[in-house]
Amino acid sequence: MTSQNDRAQLPSNPTLKDINWYKKQLNWGELPPFYHLVASSLGETEGILTHGFDTAIKRIIDKRNWNLKLLGGTVDNADGIICKKKPRITLYQVFTDRGFELQAFPLAKDVEINKYVKDNKLMEFMVWDPHSMRLIVRINQLHKYIQFYFQRGDEADKALIIHAHKVVHKIISFLKQELNIVKVDGVSIKKYYDVCENESSLDQDELMLAQLIMNEQVNKE
Repeated sequence: MTSQNDRAQLPSNPTLKDINWYKKQLNWGELPPFYHLVASSLGETEGILTHGFDTAIKRIIDKRNWNLKLLGGTVDNADGIICKKKPRITLYQVFTDRGFELQAFPLAKDVEINKYVKDNKLMEFMVWDPHSMRLIVRINQLHKYIQFYFQRGDEADKALIIHAHKVVHKIISFLKQELNIVKVDGVSIKKYYDVCENESSLDQDELMLAQLIMNEQVNKE
């Protein structure tokens, strides 16, 4: 029987289930509402590649919607659709007021498309509908959760953030196998985490002293 004095620990490479269990151990068997919101959203994101639901990824990698003429594609009764090239996509990692998002944009020649386009001979998809194809991933309120962690978070919160980064990296890696990803840009989860970490490490007393010195110099001038 495990002693109550034994401290709960995470495995070296925890799953979301492991992190949820660990969080409960630190919070008297409950998941705080904010944690639950982010963890639930992350769980949905994690299931994108395994669940049978209709997703933006499935629409994008569906060869029946590819412009076979541009991509050197043929239809084979035995092997299905075979293409010499894969359609080009740019990916952007962005933080919006809703949270973290991974967004996709097709190209026509070298121009990124962000509107509804159908049967355009210059685009590598037969139909591009940004309302159902642009948003690959959204992890709700992750930006606020990262900020929260540096204010009063615990090791479970940190593990959840790291896991979110790994899940997004896995999805990007999958897309690189299925499509021609010409660019991955924007602010990654790790980059946002690092910025918040640097800001939290600044000594507030030093900042206040520096501000007073600057004000004195301005007054003397």
